[in-house]
Amino acid sequence: MLDPGHQAGREEAQGAGHEAGAESAVRSCVGCRKTDARDVLLRFVAAGEPLGFVPDVRRKYPGRGVSVHPRYRCVEAAVRTGALRRALDVSVETSAVELAQLASGQYLRRVEGLIQSARRARLIAVGTEAVRDALAARRVQLLLVASDAEGSRGDLQRAAERLGRSCLVWNDKDGLGRLFGRLTLSVLAILDTGIADELRQALQCVAELAPPSSPGLSAAEES
Repeated sequence: MLDPGHQAGREEAQGAGHEAGAESAVRSCVGCRKTDARDVLLRFVAAGEPLGFVPDVRRKYPGRGVSVHPRYRCVEAAVRTGALRRALDVSVETSAVELAQLASGQYLRRVEGLIQSARRARLIAVGTEAVRDALAARRVQLLLVASDAEGSRGDLQRAAERLGRSCLVWNDKDGLGRLFGRLTLSVLAILDTGIADELRQALQCVAELAPPSSPGLSAAEES
């Protein structure tokens, strides 16, 4: 899901809480202190004017970075204990809710970018009839259904499940429609395994970054 560039990896390895070695694929979360694969962790950097903590989902910002699991409880722990400030050696006041929302926004932009990539590569089926045809041809890798979709939603979900494919409820008909210049859109299907996996992971991060008291953050629900 995240940018695998070797230069970004070398820069991130300089940050506190990371294992030594530019080629290491494992990092430590400064929130829960557990290690995990670099590519499943969320990178933060200190950047901007005025200086602040900035999520770096694509791992493109230069310089020193620090890793946190992309879930609210780890972001909250990193802020509450001061681990984020110490790791980047910057005294900046922030809140876990603000950082989680910023990160969620980046993941959602990543989701939209992946959908557009699938569209350009013609690896997507858009609309009920196109999705039905793709399901019949067993080409569907991931089904995305608007939260307010009606009519054939249940049939499409069951058809995807029979193929062993994930079905995620995400966005609404207006939101999905805007991605394709339409007034509304109820359903789309991703036909590529790699794009489907990245979409699934990004939407899972959005869901897990939602604060417990704020379920309104855009998220995906798997059925």
